[in-house]
Amino acid sequence: MAKIEQGILGPFRGTVGTVIGYRWRDRWCMRAKPREYHDRQSATQLQQRSRFKAMIQFASPATPLLRIGLRDWAEEHTLTEGNAFLKINHQNFQNNQNDQNTAGLRIAYSCLRFSHGHLPAVRLTEGTVDEGGVATVQWNKEGGRNEDRLHLYAYCPAAGTGLLVATVERGRRRARFLLPQQMLGAEVHLWAVAENAAGEVSPTAYIRLADDSTVTYVTPDTTTSSETADCIPCPALVQAVGIPESSTPAPLPADQATGHIPKTSMYAG
Repeated sequence: MAKIEQGILGPFRGTVGTVIGYRWRDRWCMRAKPREYHDRQSATQLQQRSRFKAMIQFASPATPLLRIGLRDWAEEHTLTEGNAFLKINHQNFQNNQNDQNTAGLRIAYSCLRFSHGHLPAVRLTEGTVDEGGVATVQWNKEGGRNEDRLHLYAYCPAAGTGLLVATVERGRRRARFLLPQQMLGAEVHLWAVAENAAGEVSPTAYIRLADDSTVTYVTPDTTTSSETADCIPCPALVQAVGIPESSTPAPLPADQATGHIPKTSMYAG
């Protein structure tokens, strides 16, 4: 059954005969209703569903950053920012072939891209957390303007959530912020995206926050690090559950990524 909200000649939401009406990115759209649907629920199918669900759960809290970093790329490809993130990064989320649930999901954190642009990226050089839960992040400016905004996004696997923790000027070269209670004492990953006054953005920079001043960073688009191998396959920074590190498959480069994220996905970017 469909619901008509703007009169008999207006758009509708729902099913009328063989046509489905829906709203996507402030646009009213229609598509044909599938004639048949066979849900085999095979092991491979269930594994793919769990992977896709976990990807959406990861991306959802990052929506504020994605709307900054992937805004132009998503518009160019007629996608929501959330679907753009999935399309660019799906190769960095891998299932354990011997497991059919999300516990076997491996995430190549240092390879994730929350932005797509040509503004000079910062190089994150240090990320620490003190006993009071105050995080300190330092970076090299690496070009760009001092007044560029640097957006910092943190994610905690144990808590299963992330948030935009700070927005500071690039020229400050240092930021201090208090981590949420659920992230204290746990592994925390952090990404940085620079944005100028015109809305242009930089590639994504990455660092893992540590409580012992251990520096580990990768800027995925430039692949430069003094202590970490190239971003792909990023073996040292892959979150693996019950899987030997040597068995981690290398994710494909973004320009070789396969797979299709439907434009009409229900993900709200």
